[in-house]
Amino acid sequence: MVRKISKRGYFVHNSDEWCGFAVVATSAKEAKKIMHDSGELSIGDWIDIRVRWMRDAKVDDLPIGIVTDDRDALIRGLYGFITDYPCDECGKERNVICCYGRVLCSCCAEKEYRLHDMASNNR
Repeated sequence: MVRKISKRGYFVHNSDEWCGFAVVATSAKEAKKIMHDSGELSIGDWIDIRVRWMRDAKVDDLPIGIVTDDRDALIRGLYGFITDYPCDECGKERNVICCYGRVLCSCCAEKEYRLHDMASNNR
């Protein structure tokens, strides 16, 4: 019997910074090692590295390693938001979130939430 190794999505960051990297790994220890081996952070940055398991991230079909596509990482639940990224709706570069599978700025996300709320109330 072959045991399937469960992949998980992690957000790896320095303890005093809010920005970090989306990583797919089988454990928090492996996620740290992937980041260390990547050279993305200088040696001095590894004093207090944090790894956060993103429980709801959908990463089963991704390879183990750093997720380099920020948009994909956001939609999969590895990031809470992305700064200075074009909104799918208005095209302006702003802080964006994932809203119903789309990458939207706060103004467009608010409109989208209202549309979905109205649609659900009409059922």
